[in-house]
Amino acid sequence: MPHVVVIDPVEAIDALLAELHRQKAAGVRRVSVSDESLLALKVLAGTASPDVARATTSAQAVVSVATARPPAATPRPIVVTSPVPKVTVPAPELHPLPAPRALTLPAGTKAERLAWVHQQISRCPVTLEHLKAPQKPVLGHGSAEAKILFVGEAPTLEEVEAGRAFVGPAGELLRKIVAVASLSEKDIYVTSLMGWRPEPPTAYGKRPPNASEVAFNLTYVRAQIEAIQPQVIVALGAQAFEALIQAKRTITQERGHWHEFEGRPLMPTFHPNYLLHNSSLTAKRTVWEDFLLVMEKVGLVPTEKQRGFFLAPPRPVSTDDVDGEA
Repeated sequence: MPHVVVIDPVEAIDALLAELHRQKAAGVRRVSVSDESLLALKVLAGTASPDVARATTSAQAVVSVATARPPAATPRPIVVTSPVPKVTVPAPELHPLPAPRALTLPAGTKAERLAWVHQQISRCPVTLEHLKAPQKPVLGHGSAEAKILFVGEAPTLEEVEAGRAFVGPAGELLRKIVAVASLSEKDIYVTSLMGWRPEPPTAYGKRPPNASEVAFNLTYVRAQIEAIQPQVIVALGAQAFEALIQAKRTITQERGHWHEFEGRPLMPTFHPNYLLHNSSLTAKRTVWEDFLLVMEKVGLVPTEKQRGFFLAPPRPVSTDDVDGEA
């Protein structure tokens, strides 16, 4: 039985868009996409009916069989893979979000102030209203003395069930990158943009937070930043970046450049999910270059070995090169 990898369709589309933006920035102006691929993308995005897609695929298979030459040997069965059927997810009954809270941190150590913020998130009635058992408010974690504070996108289902930001494959990858950057656990703190997962309006159960959701939760993100006082903030992904700078920007163009959040240096880069869907050497190098800048900003001097990570190996010299020089 073949190995099957289950991928969130929306995450796949996010990764596809990020890759198209990267290719555009690199000068690529045209890509070839088949009609079948376009139809599959429309189904995933909810703009085309799976029934139509299934009928189209079946019709294409019939035409293909009708016009093909009869095989000399016993014909192999034709397998038509239908798109994933669309499932209707009822929208939950929720009250409109109130205005963002005004939080004033109490006196105390960084750890005490951070614990107080976590308590506010855990007890927030608005946050709790958006959760269903066994889901929990998603809390950040790491060192209260962190030099670098990472802000990720709205949490996944796995994160709300754990009540902890950056669990699962994306969190594991982030920890590996941090370790390669010579950063320890005491140097970092990670948190999510929101304390709950936005309710899904689509069949695939994931959407970015809207403006009111971002505004309400940004109060808690600010409070965590104020409690920790990090040297650098890293926005992982477009959701976090746009929320922190309060503007619509393309992360493909803005990554690698320093920005500012309330007087603190802010570096946007791709979310680890991007690398999980695009493991090319170019993608890894792109994110690593951003981390090199972050390392330098907090006073770390990258080694020559670190500076050379994820670079394409030099092309070996051929006899043609030698003849040409001669």
